[in-house]
Amino acid sequence: MRIIAGIAGGRHIDAPDGLETRPTLERVKESFFGSIQFEISGRTVLDLFAGSGNLGIEALSRGADFAYFCDTQRICCGLIQSNLKKLGMDNAYVGNCGYEAMLNMLKSRNVKVGLVFLDPPYASGLVQDASDKLCELGLLTDDAIIIAEHSVQQTIEPHQGLSVRSCKKHRDTAVTILKRC
Repeated sequence: MRIIAGIAGGRHIDAPDGLETRPTLERVKESFFGSIQFEISGRTVLDLFAGSGNLGIEALSRGADFAYFCDTQRICCGLIQSNLKKLGMDNAYVGNCGYEAMLNMLKSRNVKVGLVFLDPPYASGLVQDASDKLCELGLLTDDAIIIAEHSVQQTIEPHQGLSVRSCKKHRDTAVTILKRC
């Protein structure tokens, strides 16, 4: 797996072995990063269900100020920390916890995020719940963008205050981009 653009563009990162994590395909990642490329710089990023940290690291490479990573699997968190170290990125926090614990921690620290990646296991149904909780807890900046990767069979209903900016299908994967309105 490689970082596409920015200061770490072309460099490879490690991904966890096995089928429990499903890394975002490079062509899918390229597509949605292309649509937000001029909106990344200076943002605080939240990569929930992070796996290898691929999406948050890509955002850091492209100019995001800081990234929070969250995954329940200890091995994934260790891999994210290793990938960050390998790329010389120290502007990040890695939490080995569930997404609700991470959101509550951000709320307690008065953190606002401007770019969120939601890529949980497709069968979990957590995309909708996580996007709703982000709004309910007031964690989004006024111009926040949420990028949700999910099964094409799922539809994401935007929480009040969000609108669907786009939804693109890539075989069995859909990417819905939500924007604060």
